[in-house]
Amino acid sequence: MMQPTEIHIAFADDHKAVRKGIISFLNGLGGIVVDIEANNGKELIKQLEKAKRLPDVCILDINMPQMDGFETLTEIMKRWQSMKVLILTVHDAELYVIRMIRNGANGYLLKSCDPEEIKKALFTIHTKGVYFSDVISSQFFHAVQNKEIKLPNFTAKEVEVLKYCCTDLSYAQIAEKMRTTSRSVEGYRDSLFKKLKVNSRVSLALYAVQFGYVPLEIKNHN
Repeated sequence: MMQPTEIHIAFADDHKAVRKGIISFLNGLGGIVVDIEANNGKELIKQLEKAKRLPDVCILDINMPQMDGFETLTEIMKRWQSMKVLILTVHDAELYVIRMIRNGANGYLLKSCDPEEIKKALFTIHTKGVYFSDVISSQFFHAVQNKEIKLPNFTAKEVEVLKYCCTDLSYAQIAEKMRTTSRSVEGYRDSLFKKLKVNSRVSLALYAVQFGYVPLEIKNHN
């Protein structure tokens, strides 16, 4: 794939040693320049406001003081909707990934990944728009991204479960909302897995967002 001449990066992480180590690695790659670094989301937003050149991709940690990754992503999407964001965190829980997808993140990586994968993610996000590592099968991911998947015939209940998969609710709580049993909800979920040929709630959430079943949680900034 053709790589861009230069990708400009902003990086927010309150762990200085981690931040400095990754920045040193990225700056040494060639083709990637880290212009902005911040200790937390609030500091990052301030730097973005006065930046002469906005970054192509922002890298965000989740756990940060003053303004965490969720709040920072929301603020970035309000102000600079075309800016791309990669989440780099220690959290691998499905609901964290789903919430970031719903809020407009372009990628999600764990800090335990190989540094080379950070490079791959940045170039992929810059050229193709999104990168979610192994949390979503690459074949399904690209098919969804390119709208190559034919829309299956979903039942009304399956659509309802699909939408709820993008929330922070557990399957038991979804069952309560739908006034049915957990077993029934799991049955609808398994039917969705079969129709879409996937096996994770994260994949269902990506599908729901990409195909407009659930809108991104972005509000215009006034």
